[in-house]
Amino acid sequence: MSGKVSDNLGRSSGLVKSGVTPYDDDKVQSNIALLGFKCAVNGSLAKYNLQDQIIDEYEDATGIDAGNSTNERLTAGVYDGATGSNPTGATSTDTSVAGYTTLVLSAASGNIVVGSNGSVDVLVVAGGGSGGSDYGGGGGAGGLIYKAAHALTAQTYAWVTGAGGASSGTAGGGNNGADSTWTDASTNVEFTASGGGGGASEAGSTAAQNGGSGGGASYHTLGGFGSENQSGEAGDSATYGFGNDGGASLGSPNYPNGGGGGAGSVGADAPSQSDGGPGGTGKNYSAIFGTAVGDSGWFASGGGGGKAQEATGGGTASAGGGTAGGSDNEGTANADANTGGGSGGCGRNPASAGSGAGGSGIILLRYADGAFITGGSDLTLQSAANTASSAATKADLIMLMENAEGTATINTDIKGYVTADGGSNWTEGTLVDEGTWGTNKKILAFHDATVTSGTDMRYKITTHNQSEGSKETKIHATSIGWKA
Repeated sequence: MSGKVSDNLGRSSGLVKSGVTPYDDDKVQSNIALLGFKCAVNGSLAKYNLQDQIIDEYEDATGIDAGNSTNERLTAGVYDGATGSNPTGATSTDTSVAGYTTLVLSAASGNIVVGSNGSVDVLVVAGGGSGGSDYGGGGGAGGLIYKAAHALTAQTYAWVTGAGGASSGTAGGGNNGADSTWTDASTNVEFTASGGGGGASEAGSTAAQNGGSGGGASYHTLGGFGSENQSGEAGDSATYGFGNDGGASLGSPNYPNGGGGGAGSVGADAPSQSDGGPGGTGKNYSAIFGTAVGDSGWFASGGGGGKAQEATGGGTASAGGGTAGGSDNEGTANADANTGGGSGGCGRNPASAGSGAGGSGIILLRYADGAFITGGSDLTLQSAANTASSAATKADLIMLMENAEGTATINTDIKGYVTADGGSNWTEGTLVDEGTWGTNKKILAFHDATVTSGTDMRYKITTHNQSEGSKETKIHATSIGWKA
């Protein structure tokens, strides 16, 4: 025997001792990685360094190069492949309710583009009616439709938010608000909330108008009728729509007037011979859409009725955007925009001003975060750069994966790559199954893959042949190690 003698691990500074098998450290490297994964979880660490090794437990996206990854979705420390995007085309969005996004459709019209299937909570509110002049009845609230968990498909939806009814002028009945609509362009399925009815007027004995909610009565007239159920999705009962009748006038010598009907309740009758009736109470959706929209989350209240000449002040309005009625010779304010509220009726002979306009309508669509993202897509997950202290020529990759649906074939449905030169040259390693770490969960690894020498260390994992509900492969943690 000649040459230098190796130590008990078969290492030497010169020739290798004859008959000694080189030590295989693959299991040690895998065990170090698994211990590293445990430390990362226990310490809530997103990513940390060992000597010539990086551990990434995906507590966040710190260790991933998003620009060179595709379809990557990180949920609760797990990456999988997902596609889709949130709907676009809203006037604005609101995220004040944790875990949800609300699309606010407050412009006159537009289109929402939906890229993948998902469900929304939908609220459609029509424009409110305006109050009448001259002992005027209050304007009726716009009709309202609310439906939870309404399914949307990948297509374009057209929407229109109804304008509020125009002012009555100084001697005339109120005007109806316009309808608000939500249309499925491919099947013409449509939600239609009807505009609120205009309030009555003593001038010419102008009757209150029917509408989503009816306008309030005046002397010699009746309150308008509201639609108990607004038009809903084709083929169902539409019992999720709301609308009510306008209030009545007592019709005695002081000519009192009723309020308009709110979406949530009937407009109140005039309570006495000289009092205007309060507008109907609106509907409260603050628990669903928050307080940043509508009247602090309220919508569609009726306008208050105007008072007779002997009295001061008109019928009140509740939360929901409606406005109070006027007193003798007094006009009324506009109802709040994008609430569907009705404006108040005027008092006797409003010579200088008529009623305010009704409040315009609104459409709200709320979806849970991730509702429009579809799983089961092919994934490319590439790490950010990791700098080696000296040039590496060999690299290990160890990952914790899960067969969430189906079974991924190693090196066909899931593949692993490493590089030491920043991705100019990638080496695909041959993954092997090194055991389990839970139900349908595997430890996959390759060791000592030859890489082009360099210090910019990265890994890349790809999944293939993915399909939602059939084959969905998830990555829970990854380690890359290297040596000269």
